[in-house]
Amino acid sequence: MEAKVIAKSDIGAWMKGLADKCDVIAPVKDGDVSAFKKIEDFGTLSIDLPTPTVKGLREQFTPETETLFEYKLTGQQAELTSDTAAQKDRLIFGVRACDAAALKYTDAVNANCEPKDALYFAKRKQTTLVGVCCTTPAWSCFCTEIGDFLANPIMMDLYLTDIGDKYYAEALTPKGETLIGASQFQAATDADKQAAESAKQKVIAALPSPIDHAEKGKDFDWDDPMFTKLAEKCLACGACTFLCPTCHCFDIQECAQGSKGSRYRCWDTCQFEKFTLMGHGHNPRPSKNERTRQRVFHKFKYSPERYGILGCVGCGRCITACPVNIDIQRVVHKLEADK
Repeated sequence: MEAKVIAKSDIGAWMKGLADKCDVIAPVKDGDVSAFKKIEDFGTLSIDLPTPTVKGLREQFTPETETLFEYKLTGQQAELTSDTAAQKDRLIFGVRACDAAALKYTDAVNANCEPKDALYFAKRKQTTLVGVCCTTPAWSCFCTEIGDFLANPIMMDLYLTDIGDKYYAEALTPKGETLIGASQFQAATDADKQAAESAKQKVIAALPSPIDHAEKGKDFDWDDPMFTKLAEKCLACGACTFLCPTCHCFDIQECAQGSKGSRYRCWDTCQFEKFTLMGHGHNPRPSKNERTRQRVFHKFKYSPERYGILGCVGCGRCITACPVNIDIQRVVHKLEADK
């Protein structure tokens, strides 16, 4: 597909034109928290994007709280209603390569059940993703250690690379081809291509080298003393999992109001004590030792065995958010060295 360029000064006008056909979502900073939100005023759109956003794409596909259905009881009969109204298509701008790569994992998770998660896949189908290459990665980023998706992006439709006063635009899907057909895009030159490749290689050189964690994770020691040390330190606050783009655990609750009510799902985490508490009182993970081990094993051992994909994309959010400085990258390195 032929690459093009778009001036940074034309980004707002381009997305404003798209807003007539779809909702446009982009990173927005609210105080110290940056997250993807629907854009209403394109004149104030900032293209100085945080790397990565504090909150990723997870809530765009599985909201923190989501109603599954509502019901009304009449005697012994129950009438169920669900929100099946067609949602407006949407475009998410400013997606980082790690967040897009995380969708490959969550797609596999949500497809590996019967029935498949219809709410999740409906949102996936209605979404176009425009990625932006990270030219200034955060101190905690280690995506290049996990995969090559920074240089070879996946799960997005259009990939933009900052080359000064413009973006180098690569269409990765037919949706992306349609997007760069807009009047704001111009043909890219060889100099533009070289500038984009140079920008990518510069950031890749500043990040960790690739490691085959999927292979090394197969032989993690179940009784490694590292987990006892982590348990002593961990506060079990759940910040690491709630900010993780691949975490997907949820709880289902019911809100009853007389003869009416609703059933909804909300985010949950394996780091909470009651996550695995059973109805008869047994808890297979009664201490933080088991729970901290579960998080690491799930991402670096169980997920490759089950889906053939690591359950981590190296975004580093869990590292920056942890109030007691637990670093999953260092934890995994230590476990691999202990084998």
